[in-house]
Amino acid sequence: MIDIKYAIEQSKNKQNISDGGSQCFDFGDVVLVKYMLPLKYVKYNHRARDCEERVMEGVNQKIQKGVNTPKHISVMRTIEGSDDVCYVLQEKCKGKNCASMAKYGVSYDTVISDLNRVYNIPFEHYKKLISDGCMLYEMGYEAKPKNLFYDEETGFWFIDFLHYDVEKVFDENNPIKLFKALKFVTPKPRQIASTLKYNEELSLDQQSKKDLLEYSIEAKTLLAIKSVIPNFEKYEKFYLFDKDAGLKQYLMEQGVVKKDLFKLEEEDYPVYDELYEIVVDQIIDKITNNGEKFWSVEVNDIRNDSNLFCLMEIWKYHKKNSINKCNYQDEYDYEYDLESKFTETMIRTIGKKIEESEQNENSTRFLNDLYSKYEIYTKNNYI
Repeated sequence: MIDIKYAIEQSKNKQNISDGGSQCFDFGDVVLVKYMLPLKYVKYNHRARDCEERVMEGVNQKIQKGVNTPKHISVMRTIEGSDDVCYVLQEKCKGKNCASMAKYGVSYDTVISDLNRVYNIPFEHYKKLISDGCMLYEMGYEAKPKNLFYDEETGFWFIDFLHYDVEKVFDENNPIKLFKALKFVTPKPRQIASTLKYNEELSLDQQSKKDLLEYSIEAKTLLAIKSVIPNFEKYEKFYLFDKDAGLKQYLMEQGVVKKDLFKLEEEDYPVYDELYEIVVDQIIDKITNNGEKFWSVEVNDIRNDSNLFCLMEIWKYHKKNSINKCNYQDEYDYEYDLESKFTETMIRTIGKKIEESEQNENSTRFLNDLYSKYEIYTKNNYI
C-alpha cells in the first residue's frame, strides 16, 4: 500500500474525482482527500479539518465495531501557497455515491423506477443503515447523499465526518439523542431516489402510485428502526406526528403502527409528560449555565426544542389545551393563539422549577423578566 507522502506527490498529476467539496484522488484501493483552509482563517486550534486526527481515531474504532465506513490510514498537514492543507489517506469507499444515484427533474417513469429500486433494497441493509447511523452519532456526520454510498452486497457506507466527541455517544434510552440521531444524523433510503420537478403535473393515478411507493419506503424504514431500537415503539407517535397525513394513514392500515397517529390517547400522556419535562430541563440548563435570555426562550427555544418531539403540534389535542379551533374563523389566529398558550404554559413550568431549585445570577435574571412579563411580583402565584 502506498504511503501518504508518495500519494501527495503523485496527486499533483492526477484528476480530482470529487463531485463537489474537498478534492479527492483515486489510487485504486485507497484515495487521498485534500482539505484546504486559507491561511488568513487559521487560528490557534482551528486549522484545515482541525479535528481530523481525532476523527481518524473515532472512525477506526467504529470500523472495529462493524460500522460501514472506510478506514483512515494516515493524516499529514502542510502549507501550500496561501492555504493550510490537511491530507487524509483512506481506503476507497465501496459502492456508488448516492448523490450520483439520484437526479432532480427527471421523468415520472424514472422516479417510479428509482423508488422501486430503493424499496427493493434488502431489509438487512435498511437495518444496517439505521444501526450504523446511530453508532456514528458523535462523529459529526452530515446526512447528505454525497456523504453516503450504496453497495449491493454490503449495504450503505458513510464518509466525511467533522468531529469525534466522546461525550456525545449515542444512547437509545436518551430521547433527545434518539430523536436527533433518527431525524438529523441517520440518512433516509428515500434520499437516493430521483425526484420530479415541483411543477410536474401528475394524474391522480400517477400521484397515487408515487405516494404509495414513497409510503412503502417510509414504512420499511420505520420497521428497520423498530427492529434496531427495541424501545422505539414507546416514542413512535411523537416521531411521526408531523408526518404527511397520507403516510400516517398508510402506516395504520398496514399495521406498521398499533396506535392512532392522529390523536393523543390516555396511554400517550405519560410519554408526553416525560418528553415535556426533558425539554423543560434542557431549557433550564441553557438559562442557568449558558445565560440564555428570557426573550430567546420565549421566541426561539421553546418552539425549537419542543419541535424535536412534536410537542407543540400535539398540544392541539392535549386535554389541558383550552384553545379550540371551532372558535376561530382565521387559521393564522388559531395557530398563533395555540403557540402562545403552549409557550406561556412551558414558561410558567420553567419558572416554577427554577424557583424550587438553587438559583444563580442567570436564573434570577430570568425570573425577574418572567415576573415583569406577566406583571406578577410575588413568587409562586403565577403558576
